[in-house]
Amino acid sequence: MDKFRIDGFSDDSLINGIGSLFRRADGSRWYINLSTTPVKSERSYLTLSQAPVLTRQRILNSKTEISKAGYHKSFTIGDTQNWQVAKVKDCQVIKHHRKADGEQYCFVFQIDDDITVYLPQFELARALFFHDGYLSRTAMTPDVLQAEFDVMVNKDIGIASIDVMPSCTYKIDYFNEPSCRRLLSWILINENARRSYESIGRYQLLEGKELGRYRVWDFKFEPPLLENTRFSVKGWFNPDLNSMFVHEIEGLVGIPIDLPEKVLFSHPNFTKDVSGKGNGGYVAGAERPAEHNIDDEASASVDNKTVIIKPPSVAMSFDKAIETIKVVQKSRISSNGKQDDDVPEKASKDISTDETTTIGELPNADWDNIDDQTDDSHLYINKFESYFKMLDLLKDNYGCKLAVYSLRKLPKIARCTKHLLATDGNPRCLSVSYIEIDNAAYYLLEVDTSDTNKPLSTKAILASVIENIDDFIENVEKKLLRGSISWPKEYFDNFVGKSNHFGISHQQSGNNGSLTQDDINNWSKRFYQKLC
Repeated sequence: MDKFRIDGFSDDSLINGIGSLFRRADGSRWYINLSTTPVKSERSYLTLSQAPVLTRQRILNSKTEISKAGYHKSFTIGDTQNWQVAKVKDCQVIKHHRKADGEQYCFVFQIDDDITVYLPQFELARALFFHDGYLSRTAMTPDVLQAEFDVMVNKDIGIASIDVMPSCTYKIDYFNEPSCRRLLSWILINENARRSYESIGRYQLLEGKELGRYRVWDFKFEPPLLENTRFSVKGWFNPDLNSMFVHEIEGLVGIPIDLPEKVLFSHPNFTKDVSGKGNGGYVAGAERPAEHNIDDEASASVDNKTVIIKPPSVAMSFDKAIETIKVVQKSRISSNGKQDDDVPEKASKDISTDETTTIGELPNADWDNIDDQTDDSHLYINKFESYFKMLDLLKDNYGCKLAVYSLRKLPKIARCTKHLLATDGNPRCLSVSYIEIDNAAYYLLEVDTSDTNKPLSTKAILASVIENIDDFIENVEKKLLRGSISWPKEYFDNFVGKSNHFGISHQQSGNNGSLTQDDINNWSKRFYQKLC
């Protein structure tokens, strides 16, 4: 999670209420009214671009805690068809209603033990849709998605394609993240989700009111069905009333996705890095400050690489994993360890999350609060097909005892994009296995390097010298990324000892990179001899 401050609010400003949305009658920028403690006369509202971080009982510019403690509850719903609509002021769990907050809409429904739940509609939309500034702003205007994305679905072959229009203002950096592509696919292709998202703009047009120089609207939308989705929420619970008021949705598990198995993204500005001169290191961007200042009143410039800010996240998982692929048609020479001349050594401390313009005042930034926990490791297992066949031969032909753990997606770390494959933008995975051979046991580490012509050798590490394999692997993953996908030899030497780890090279193939069964047989024989 990144540290940030929002200008116009004092330290430890607690969001007590979220009020109506408004914009100037002759403008397009939407704002949202807030009630905060302590009351700050300088500002009582923020632009809708900040929606990803706006929840009740959230603390802005916190010096200590992120949000106030609350009552945590998890529950599973059948669907949303029978949900009722009320206003915040109708919820008796809240002892002191603030006028602007009290007029906002809630969904009301019952869960186990006949508990009545009041869920603010804005909070559900935030957890489902408002994960960045673009999706927050665009929701206010119907038909924007239709103009900026061309969607085609071929159900017969289970593939959908999304062509991003050149005029689209969705930040291109988000297409590098599988979690963002998956969420956007769901909103664009799933009819139920899209109808829900676009209902926001329809209600705004139908129910918004012109009051003097401003257009004002109390947020309202139609929820998707969300059949059998499990909610994790935090809020206030009154046992006497057996009712709960939700402040924040912390997680959504098992969201029905109902999409083709594969979604292809095309964009005129997608490029693939190809090797240039250099030492093989990797520099992804400017050094980040310890904390960013967000100027909510300043416009954002198009001239810098977008600064992605990770605030407190919403844990999301879909009921089925779909594969999303970037279709890249252009290449560029990568700097391979040399800082791009156009990238400053240090990123600006002051930034704007507003929509970018050519006359923007501050470097542009945006939010990403998605924690995608969808179980999708099986989508990438084909990259290890020959390797796993080789390991099976060690077990079947040489009597080795073998345990193959689930694939691990390499983590995202600052100033590095090597956790993603350059070819399709999907996660780069690491396979961890445990093998016993004669009187010795080893951990085997194998990395997906399918996007390069220089495969990394399999790393074998004597198992007896590692006390906590999980902590060890987490450290290896980070150092592997910082080393531009090369094994951290110095770390291995210091942590496990020079004589307790070694590499086993991959099998060479003369069949355009594909291994025949004979190749795999020879690989397993050589692998066994090396372990012995």
